[in-house]
Amino acid sequence: MDMKQGVWVYTEATEGKVGQLSQELLGKGRELADSKQKALVAFLPSGGESAAKDAIGYGADIALVLDNTELAAYDSTLYTQAAEEVIKKYEPNVFLIGASYNGRDLGGRLSAAMDLGLVADCINCSYEGEDDSLTWIRPAFTGKVYVKILTTTRPQLATISDKIFRGNTFNGSRSGEIVHETVDLKGAVAKQKVISFEPVPAERQELTLETADIVVGAGRGVGDEEGLAKVAAFAASIGAALGVSKPLVDNGWATHDQQIGITGKKIAPKIYIALGISGAIQHKLGLQEAPMIIAVNKDPEAPIFEFAHYGIVGDLFKALPALTEELKKLKP
Repeated sequence: MDMKQGVWVYTEATEGKVGQLSQELLGKGRELADSKQKALVAFLPSGGESAAKDAIGYGADIALVLDNTELAAYDSTLYTQAAEEVIKKYEPNVFLIGASYNGRDLGGRLSAAMDLGLVADCINCSYEGEDDSLTWIRPAFTGKVYVKILTTTRPQLATISDKIFRGNTFNGSRSGEIVHETVDLKGAVAKQKVISFEPVPAERQELTLETADIVVGAGRGVGDEEGLAKVAAFAASIGAALGVSKPLVDNGWATHDQQIGITGKKIAPKIYIALGISGAIQHKLGLQEAPMIIAVNKDPEAPIFEFAHYGIVGDLFKALPALTEELKKLKP
């Protein structure tokens, strides 16, 4: 397949395996490429043959591997120079970059170096018309509104964070083409070099929104800080992490690192219990991968009930004792 005018994904790999965020973007890229019958290209400045095969298994038609030894580890200047060279050569229509630390850095530098529009922190994108223009969607005003953006430059460049396009699975039987290239770095050398790497055993993780199997979310329905304290006690009693919706952070009752939503933490616990949360889109997009969502809200028309798996219409404080007993039964 022709790499020109295709959908490209900047693909990060570790020890020959494609990272989780890149897996997600390859899944979205596959969707975009299929809609226009274009090639999906995984751009791998490092990672080699093994990572290329992995990228094909996650949906790429072509894996473009750069063989420059100088690119073995991420370097802002060299990676920007390498990406600029292949972009000029192949003229991709779309270039998706994961919003990792390195991805955010590369996206901004590419935008500046090539005078390209960059849409940062997108939550969705699609071809809405017959032409090659993508419509990007991203939150604005701290998630209060969502805006649609069109870019006039090519390639259409965007960064996308993790846990947005989950669900992509590996298919080892997929076939694809691996293309090796060496780019001309014009004598540039890396400013730093990794001379050794020793993995450190992971420490036992504390209970956090990202690691907890059960998360309790508190919304405006808690009423006041005293009500929030009762919900916090409930969460502690069942061994759950406590998160909050944006209004509670705005009120100063909780810190931003407790906020669940597209402008806060994106989570995927086994069980999410939403107490007094209306379920606005900003909140929904932060937990849409949770396999079980239990919602308690006085308003039977609350949006949370549209995507919750189980719902209780009523006073959350009256529901807490029953929820406590039922959840304790699930513990081994």
